[in-house]
Amino acid sequence: MTKEDIDNYLNNIDNLSYEQKIEHKRYLRDLQEGKLFGPMTGYSSIDEPWLKLTDEKADSDKIVSKTMWQVLRDNSMKFKENNALFYKGTYITYDELIKKCEYFAKCFVGLGIKPGEHVVICMANTPEFIYAFYGLIKIGAIPNLIEPRTNARRILSYVNTSSAKYMIMIDKCYENIEKMIDDSTLERVISVSPSVSLPKNKKVIYDLFHKKVKTHGKYLDYYDFEKIGKNNFEVKEFPYIKDRTAVVVYTSGTSGVPKGVELRNETYNGQNLQIKYSGFSPKPGEIFLGNVPFFSAYGSSSGMHNALCYGVMIYLIPSPKIEKFAKYIRASKCTFVMGSPKHFEELDKYLKKHPNEKLNYVKCLVSGGDKILEPHEIHMNETFVDAGGPKVKKGLGSTENGGGFTTTSSNADNKIGSVGIPLAQNIVRIVNPETREEIPYGKMSIGEIEVASITHANGYLNNSEQTEKAFYQRNGKIWFRTADMGYMDSDGVTFFVSRRSHAIMRPDGHTTPLLPIENAVASSEFVLQCGAIGVKPYRDSAGELPMLFVQLKENVNFTDALRDIKKIINDNIPPRERPNWIRIVSDIPYTLMEKIDYLELNKIADKIGNLNEGIIDYREKEKVKKLKK
Repeated sequence: MTKEDIDNYLNNIDNLSYEQKIEHKRYLRDLQEGKLFGPMTGYSSIDEPWLKLTDEKADSDKIVSKTMWQVLRDNSMKFKENNALFYKGTYITYDELIKKCEYFAKCFVGLGIKPGEHVVICMANTPEFIYAFYGLIKIGAIPNLIEPRTNARRILSYVNTSSAKYMIMIDKCYENIEKMIDDSTLERVISVSPSVSLPKNKKVIYDLFHKKVKTHGKYLDYYDFEKIGKNNFEVKEFPYIKDRTAVVVYTSGTSGVPKGVELRNETYNGQNLQIKYSGFSPKPGEIFLGNVPFFSAYGSSSGMHNALCYGVMIYLIPSPKIEKFAKYIRASKCTFVMGSPKHFEELDKYLKKHPNEKLNYVKCLVSGGDKILEPHEIHMNETFVDAGGPKVKKGLGSTENGGGFTTTSSNADNKIGSVGIPLAQNIVRIVNPETREEIPYGKMSIGEIEVASITHANGYLNNSEQTEKAFYQRNGKIWFRTADMGYMDSDGVTFFVSRRSHAIMRPDGHTTPLLPIENAVASSEFVLQCGAIGVKPYRDSAGELPMLFVQLKENVNFTDALRDIKKIINDNIPPRERPNWIRIVSDIPYTLMEKIDYLELNKIADKIGNLNEGIIDYREKEKVKKLKK
């Protein structure tokens, strides 16, 4: 392929027919597989070097032109007698699920909700979350998904930004909602108890031990809401409109203030398409562990919508406890499991304590949301395979792409430390974060990861400034700047290094990535978890130095542990990038989405005051004193 061919292709990509684009993909595949001979450009956005590892059928598959509700309804006709949900002893068939979603839609119409209105869903993983979600999609309203444990101030911001007049909440949110409701745009709040779908005997027990929310004023009890649907309201199914915002999901806010992301029907249905080519094929009757919260894109798109559209039964966990993760898997005998690295660390720990336990019923273990430290990944895979299960599939994703945009689809791309190859029809490239010029793949050069995904968001709700910073158009595609740093090898496999914000600049101007410190120290037999941040060595410092927080395993010798940590740092980290301070803590803080909470670590560092107080200095005190001067 000559430079002239490339320029001609890129300049005319908007005018190419669908068939011509497919033909170009075939040409690239033949080049990579050696069926044709010619030079590659060295740029992943043009060569797509991962194509040799993917299914050719994926190139020509299309996202269905339907709403999420229409896809669920139409697909469920194939397995309507199968169980769709299991909730605390109650089985709900696909036929019952569809009827419930339709009934909720009728109740929403009776309440006065109209197409285009934003409606807040502030609920856990109960059947009512699913009924509300698809019921709103059916009538063209826009679900805004909020974490039930979010504080009142943040909920108020989300509600007012979307001008939402209606909310459906789990009753445990009442205290926080009550604090902000008078200052909000809310006119009606439907309170739902987790006991609604419980079997009668469990419902009686739950209601005895849990205080019922007294509905008043703007609050509406679930059973009163349900009565609305008994009236003869006409419910018009909202039609599919290409690229219309269908759902708003909020970013995790790990490194800043969360933003409302406008996701499309194509976002969810595109993930549905991509799962077919991602190394596993769900089949009706299999079981998906519904522990990842549905209020996240990872949970509602990669998890809930995908599972239901393939006829898989969701084993619902409304209030998951991470220490019980292995027990959920054991109880459900699930085929598909999603979680964060911390979930799989817990599973690893459980299996080591119970060597006779097996995972031979598990088809797929998918880790997302955060980086698995490489030593942990090696240990996990050994443990899981020994138990008869699969290796962990990893991926890289974002709320802005409705979940994952890369995954390790096969052993060929499931390399230690990697996040796999782009999901079907996605393109990933690595760019210089300053110049935005593309960096050639295969040279292990680190840059910012950008993705052109078929599941991209429309942008941030009522925030055009941030939308313009994160999204841009290039060669007929919408690209997203992930703020993740990484590199791509010669096979097109992407390796995540750190969040762009998870690297610091030293006072001398040297950029120091923090993830390599964490990866190295995590290999210590004494270390359970660790997290590195940058701190100013003195007030008004022009740069930062690394501080490492370490949580040790139980019953280890402190002196031996510290000696081992220092040796690992000396052996693996260049002198200029070693942590200046190591702080041993009882626990590493996590966000509500089970990611290491670096903002909280920064708050802990801010409270320390004198950097020598309570700190085990890795460097000599003389150097620290010089630095402060």
